[in-house]
Amino acid sequence: MTNKHAVLLIVLGLMLAVSLLAAGQIQLLEIDGEVGRGTASMVRGGVAAAEEAGADLIIVRLATPGGLLDSALVIRDVLLETGTPTVAYVDREAISAGALIALACERIVFAPGGVMGAATPVSFDLTGAMVEASEKTQSVVRTLFRATAETRGRDARIAEAMVDPSIGIEGITEEGRLLTLTTLEAQQAGYADEVADTLNDVVEALGLASADIVSYEVRPLDAFAETITTTILAAVLLVVGLVGLIIEMMIPGFGIAGIIGTLSLGMFFWAHFLVGLAGWESIAFVIGGLLAIILEIFVFTAADFGLAGIGGLVLIGLGFYSSMVGPLTDRASALQAIGIVSVGVVVALILAAVLIARLPKSKLRLGGVILSSAITGSAFSKGKSVQRASEWVGQIGVAATDLRPVGTGLFGDQRIDVVCEEGHLTKGTPLVIVKDEGYRKVVRTYSEEA
Repeated sequence: MTNKHAVLLIVLGLMLAVSLLAAGQIQLLEIDGEVGRGTASMVRGGVAAAEEAGADLIIVRLATPGGLLDSALVIRDVLLETGTPTVAYVDREAISAGALIALACERIVFAPGGVMGAATPVSFDLTGAMVEASEKTQSVVRTLFRATAETRGRDARIAEAMVDPSIGIEGITEEGRLLTLTTLEAQQAGYADEVADTLNDVVEALGLASADIVSYEVRPLDAFAETITTTILAAVLLVVGLVGLIIEMMIPGFGIAGIIGTLSLGMFFWAHFLVGLAGWESIAFVIGGLLAIILEIFVFTAADFGLAGIGGLVLIGLGFYSSMVGPLTDRASALQAIGIVSVGVVVALILAAVLIARLPKSKLRLGGVILSSAITGSAFSKGKSVQRASEWVGQIGVAATDLRPVGTGLFGDQRIDVVCEEGHLTKGTPLVIVKDEGYRKVVRTYSEEA
């Protein structure tokens, strides 16, 4: 009797487990309106949430007239890479970028009156007028549509006809007419796996009527990322970040300017990385550029901006540019990104030069304690210390270069590397050596009155 009860309990437990598994979970992602940079961030987050929760299905409900192709490309890649089954529900329209997103899903379900296609890429010229994209861009988009359709086992020629009006397909579209499929036409062309009036009908048609539908809400993070990546705010973050870091590189220590600069650049790259524009190569460009500038200031010439410094600025510019444009960015937007980066770098250099010129020439600069203490240390202590005798101590000369605080001094006919205890001094300032450490000489401003 006991064994029978045990077997019964096991059977009931298995039945309960099966019923729970059968219920399942469906992740719903809604793209309503234009496809923007925040849309890519939302879909990426929603797919990640579905995978983490072990969802049985991801439904992408589309009601979009199109949008940014770069963002649609990011969404396409995310949908193709996920291991969770995907379904596109063309609720009203999936035009242009929306058509590429629908093609990336494993199945496509149309609502009555739905339309899908009209994906010829367009751009805006410098006057703001809409024009067809270049042949190069059209070729890339056409190939993307074809490759995506092939991956999902659909007729690739139909997908190409959505992009290229020169493609004619007998019984579906004639040459010279850009293809846009209605619900009925999609059924006839094999591009509509099901037709469903509502989302619940979609779930029932897929045999998952008992599953729980979990709608993925647009996060404030997605809206914030889309706002930060707008032209104006991206330019502001770029300028503030560069000004802060340039000031820190020219002043002892790491203080407020460096913290603000680092946070600004970090926010810039974080937002562009989140929307799928910036990659690790962009960050590598900027880091390489900053290292080149640091070497230029503290190692090579310690003053005049030479090849390393110019190369550093070029690398930084490439880093910012590559994080603002994607493979399908139109010409006007690309030129705009070049302009923003160029103006940002120039403005940052000018502002940094003005700010540094107006800073008091003392040890109490914006810098903190890291580099400052390494330069000053006990050498600048007001307490007594034993100094070894040196023929250099007390010698008078002039700054042969700007001292930032490292530079070159001219003493008689000898040029030697020096470190200024007062922070920044301009070229030509009279100097006196106050300490000789062998590998470097510590100097301060020389005054006859002193």
